[in-house]
Amino acid sequence: MGLFGGKDGVTSGMKPGFRDFKWGDVPTPRMQVLDEHAESKFCWIPDDELSWDGAPLDKLVYEFWENRLAQVHIEIPAASADKMLKDLHASWGKSKQPNKFIEDFVWQNKAAGPEATNAIFSRNPSTQAATLRIQSSYIQTKRMLLRGHPPAH
Repeated sequence: MGLFGGKDGVTSGMKPGFRDFKWGDVPTPRMQVLDEHAESKFCWIPDDELSWDGAPLDKLVYEFWENRLAQVHIEIPAASADKMLKDLHASWGKSKQPNKFIEDFVWQNKAAGPEATNAIFSRNPSTQAATLRIQSSYIQTKRMLLRGHPPAH
């Protein structure tokens, strides 16, 4: 199973959440807390599937803000990064690349409110390893507003 459900990791568009979790869900009993900071709790699942259609992943960390799923951080080894990026483009469509010299790719679904989702795939130019952050745009905006920062346009 792929990261986003569906066969071979490919789904029809960006979903609001990750695997069987939806944005705003609370941590499950299978999760273990890695760290807590202010309103954030970082968790992992000891028996989590660390692969993308057979390609290995290094780490999956679930971030909960005010005890609600807000973001998932995925660390991708260099050997899996090309396959993952190709699958993301096939699944989510064309991404934005803010700087053509930097391998940062951004996707955003068209949803509003609690289902709004965005993702950022970033490749390290030295190691060729990558990270993928999938987050609730809605929760991230609420977070910034509570900190007194206006959302960027």
